[in-house]
Amino acid sequence: MALSESALPRPGRAVLADLLPGERVADIVSRPPAETTELTIVPSRADAEARMFADLEPATRAWALARYTPHPIAALEAPMEPTKFWERAWPAAVIRCRRAKNPPESHQRRTAERLKAVYSELDTGHYPMLSQPEQLTRLLLAPVS
Repeated sequence: MALSESALPRPGRAVLADLLPGERVADIVSRPPAETTELTIVPSRADAEARMFADLEPATRAWALARYTPHPIAALEAPMEPTKFWERAWPAAVIRCRRAKNPPESHQRRTAERLKAVYSELDTGHYPMLSQPEQLTRLLLAPVS
């Protein structure tokens, strides 16, 4: 998803998937075989529970699993369209979740270097907003230069 060029001066912060032009989510994210339909893909419930939601407390894990929905295949397979995003200077922060397989550390570090961003890590899994909300909030609200 690209920010509209006309909206670029407005946001104070943006959280985004950091694909380079021409890259697809599938180029940086590796997943085990999943349940697919003609239009969507989703990990099996057992895979989601053991991989993406593994570090959550049981009640939170059950809540998240009940709300996890399939992803549209087209959005995962479409290459990132070139924008002026990577040409701009941004005050940025990249936060990596150490226990999450995706996106890989090399990708997160590449993004931080390219953006000249503050690089931080949390010792958590794929959904830090559910496992470490206070720590994540502190990182998201910390000043960046």
